[in-house]
Amino acid sequence: MLTWCTGTTPGSWPDAWAMAACRLFEAETGEFYTPTSLGALPVPTWPGNLLLLEHEANEDVATLPSERLRGVLWCTPFQDRDLRIVAFAIERSFQGAGYGSEGWRLAMDAGRARGLTSTRLEVRSENHAAIRFYERRGLRVAQELQGYYRDGLGLLMTGPLLDDVGEA
Repeated sequence: MLTWCTGTTPGSWPDAWAMAACRLFEAETGEFYTPTSLGALPVPTWPGNLLLLEHEANEDVATLPSERLRGVLWCTPFQDRDLRIVAFAIERSFQGAGYGSEGWRLAMDAGRARGLTSTRLEVRSENHAAIRFYERRGLRVAQELQGYYRDGLGLLMTGPLLDDVGEA
């Protein structure tokens, strides 16, 4: 079974967990992180910091090994109005099964509970599947980001803070 759980700030993670997240990002987004760079991401411990964990029904998710990390959706409040999606990746074998939509809804709920009203994120311009996912949730390209990624064009996408079915 897979469950989205609230995580702690990545800067507090043990090396094994940080390395598991680094491998996930590299495999699914092409982004290369080190445990140090991951720990520097502006992701606080709060309900918008989500980890997708694989576990048995009776297992305590707090004691799972790092090999059970299947996805992350890290968000942070930004300028008291935006929910900034800092990082979003799900292991390929679990994509398309609704876990992204479920995580998105949980993140939007966390943002609304903080009084946030809009969403923003950066995405590689060639990540067409992610762009479609975000567009279905009300985000639009607001700006091209030259030099944001070392090897390609980035896009800033913004929109209202909507859940998975387009409702505020």
